[in-house]
Amino acid sequence: MSIDWSLYLVTDPDLAGGRDNVVPIVREALRGGVTVVQLRDKEASDEQIERTARELLAVLGDVPLFINDRVEVAAKLGCHLHIGQDDMAFREARQRLGEGQLIGLSIGSQAELAAISDDTRPDVIGIGPVYSTATKRNAPAGMGPAKAAALARTARERGIDSVAIGGIKAHNAHELTGTDFSGICVVSDIMAAEDAAAAAAQLKEAFHV
Repeated sequence: MSIDWSLYLVTDPDLAGGRDNVVPIVREALRGGVTVVQLRDKEASDEQIERTARELLAVLGDVPLFINDRVEVAAKLGCHLHIGQDDMAFREARQRLGEGQLIGLSIGSQAELAAISDDTRPDVIGIGPVYSTATKRNAPAGMGPAKAAALARTARERGIDSVAIGGIKAHNAHELTGTDFSGICVVSDIMAAEDAAAAAAQLKEAFHV
C-alpha cells in the first residue's frame, strides 16, 4: 500500500474548539493538502470515536484514516491504528486488526527504535517530539531536528517510513526538508488555525519532500 505521508494531521477536539468542529476542520485541511488523518480524542468514548470516524470516512475519499489507541473501533471500521509506547502491545494490535490495516507507532528514542523487531514492525513511525510542545500533556522536551533526522535515517535504513511530530509549524517545517522523513505530522498549527486550508497549504509548502 503506497501512502503519501507528506502532511499528516492529528485531530484534537480541544484545539478545534469542540468535538463538533473536528470534521469541518479536517474537511478544510484536506483542501489545503493534508494527505493522512489520525483521529485522536483521549476523552471520548468508543461510541463517540466510531461516530466521528464514520463522519471522517465520508469526507476523506482516498486519504487514509488512522485511529489513535482504539483497536476495537479501528478493527470494526477497517481503519488503520496508531499506538504509543504506553498503549497496547504491538503484537496484540496486529492480531486484532484485519489484513491491510496499517499500524503506526510513536518513537521517541534510539532505544525504542532498536526495540522494533521483524515481527513487531510498524508500517510507519511518528518520531518526536522534534520541538517542545504543549499540545500533548506530559510530553518530553523536544529532541531537536538533528536528532530526529538521525532517527529517521536509521528507520529508512530499516525500510520503515517515518513522520516527524511535535511542535512542527509553518515557520520551522523547512528544517526537516531534505531529511529521511517521509512527512510531517501536525496538530495545533492546523486544528487551531483560523483558516485550516491555508494553514495546511503553508505547511506543505514549507516541508517539501
